[in-house]
Amino acid sequence: MPILYLKQPDIDRAQWDALVAQSPQRQVYSLSWYLDVVSPGWEAVVELDAAGQYTAVMPVPWKKKLGMRYIQQPLFCQQLGIYSQDTSVTAATCQAFVQELYLRFRYINGYNFNTGNHLAIPPLPNVWVAQHSTLYLHLHKAYRQLNHAYSTNQKRNLQRAQKAGLTLEESSDIEPVIRFFKEEAASRIYGGVAEEAYAQLRALHQALQERGFASLFYTLDRDGRRNSGALFTVWGGHIVYLFNAAPQHGRKQNGRTFILDHMIRTYAGQEMVLDFESPGEQESAIVRFYKSFGPETMPIPTMRYNQLPGSVRFLQGVRMRLVRKLKGRQGA
Repeated sequence: MPILYLKQPDIDRAQWDALVAQSPQRQVYSLSWYLDVVSPGWEAVVELDAAGQYTAVMPVPWKKKLGMRYIQQPLFCQQLGIYSQDTSVTAATCQAFVQELYLRFRYINGYNFNTGNHLAIPPLPNVWVAQHSTLYLHLHKAYRQLNHAYSTNQKRNLQRAQKAGLTLEESSDIEPVIRFFKEEAASRIYGGVAEEAYAQLRALHQALQERGFASLFYTLDRDGRRNSGALFTVWGGHIVYLFNAAPQHGRKQNGRTFILDHMIRTYAGQEMVLDFESPGEQESAIVRFYKSFGPETMPIPTMRYNQLPGSVRFLQGVRMRLVRKLKGRQGA
């Protein structure tokens, strides 16, 4: 079947979204309007059948720097990759799609496929493949069984939250959780967080809310103060833990545990998956926290390559070594 590389104006959005919605790999990240927010001007590789209908699609989130186009995974978009009509994407399709990228871009600074993809790479120079991961909690069991799988410590945390008298508030106001993040978490991120990232989060929340796919919750303490917040997307059988933050007093009262337990309780017994959007650092405190709810680890194939001139690659290597050194000092 023919493979095409399409610029933005040539993408049939109705056909694209219909395929994504029907795909066994479906995820909210790959819907056209979501991509518009996280990667304006995104392009695509598509596979067509004999009638010219899309049978498989792959978003291409590109950027431009110093006149060079390159691919980089967008914020608030942990997975992309290939979405197909079939349960599994064939190696031939995967190789053809990767080849299209290789012909058009000299540099990929990391591209995450999805948990439904098994990455098959054609024999190409300077291509690296890694396995990152996320954590999925399948919610088809009764809540009692799901709660039983919580770690002992997490069960205690939930009891502490309940004894602290926390209550839940569903909201349409994203600003408090952004403020919590700025005050409590942003300073611990190397290089800081650009204001553009918060603007993108606001735009994404609005787009999700307009379509009924956003679930934003805050916990309130006994004095009515918001002390933690979490934004989820709910679409296509997936609940994505997209963004969260809490001030110090909220962390002590286990507000995020309370919110996560609420989502698990709400959707227990349904054919839904809670995706914790686990970060890549598999031994981090965040990952240990997520694992305490009993999810399973799911691999995310990640591809990167560098066809830039040797002198540029050398300078990139020097810069990366410096960044790692500075990050190590910051964490010391």
